[in-house]
Amino acid sequence: MKRRSFILAALFAAALIWIATIGAAFQAIRNFETTPGRAAIAPRAWPTSSRVQRASGWTLVMLIHPHCSCSRASVEELEAVIESVPALRPTVLVYRPSDFPRGWEQTEVVKAASHLQRTRVLIDDDGREARLFGGFTSGQTFLYDRDGKLRFSGGITSLRGHAGINRGRTGVIDLIRSRSARATHPVFGCAITSTTAKETK
Repeated sequence: MKRRSFILAALFAAALIWIATIGAAFQAIRNFETTPGRAAIAPRAWPTSSRVQRASGWTLVMLIHPHCSCSRASVEELEAVIESVPALRPTVLVYRPSDFPRGWEQTEVVKAASHLQRTRVLIDDDGREARLFGGFTSGQTFLYDRDGKLRFSGGITSLRGHAGINRGRTGVIDLIRSRSARATHPVFGCAITSTTAKETK
């Protein structure tokens, strides 16, 4: 009888440990998904030394780390913005360390960006352009108006790696359509100059 009670107690304790472990794992994943990256310190006026060509109307620039799997969602959201604003011609800046071999940046994330309509994809060697725009996180998006004034700075996804309607995406669209007040939104992604970000396939 005592042996049976001991076995039941041990099984119960093991079950509790298993449940706690699973719960902790889910919580860790949730924390990862909901923790934003470092917000940009974006210049309020267009950086004139940038090699990105400013449009005569609205100019949208997105920073991408090619090996940040979270940024697939950012590219999907950018596609939704483009579909909603036919006149928009965004630029996607893709980080690449200058001492890394050419082709390192050719990932599924970058291929998806290159297939977006009316979108120019530029390689940003050593993150020079990212520094000019004050960006630190992959997926960071900037929107400047026709006068070169910053109107939006932030991300356009709801969580890390999650596509779907969110205040970042709608904020950009609303700004362009109605010229509403300046907006911002948390950005979710890897550090833009990280050399350890990994792409999942």
